Amino acid sequence: MSSILVPFAGNPLAAQEATVQDLRLAEALGYARPADIRKLIKRQLSMLEALGLVRHRGVPIVSGKGRVSTVTEYHLTKAQAAFITAKAGTARADSLTVLMAEVFAMAMNGRMVAADEAAAKELAEAQARELRRRHEEERDARSAGFAAMR
Repeated sequence: MSSILVPFAGNPLAAQEATVQDLRLAEALGYARPADIRKLIKRQLSMLEALGLVRHRGVPIVSGKGRVSTVTEYHLTKAQAAFITAKAGTARADSLTVLMAEVFAMAMNGRMVAADEAAAKELAEAQARELRRRHEEERDARSAGFAAMR
């Protein structure tokens, strides 16, 4: 999948992290109708935003009758693309998800290490974000439980 990652130039204020365009990801995941991935992305938008800025832009499309309309095209980071891959449900996506799960298990079992100091820092930051997310979920669940008792 790394061959479909390209720098996103649509937003000069966005960090220059490599992204994958939604339709290219859909093709790599084996979607019969690549545009269907946009429905999945829209449904998962809040989770994708938890992984960072969701880059998108309006692009014109021309119908068979010559009518021009605008659709939203998404450019996902590697982490966002991995999340969508896990949710896609195609045969190729399921195979990649199994591989991601195996790599995750290896990392959690301490069988993988950061390649350098920068990677170690990035890993620590990701772990801290996950702890914050879990804390916020637990806090929200407790608040909802107390609210229900009133």
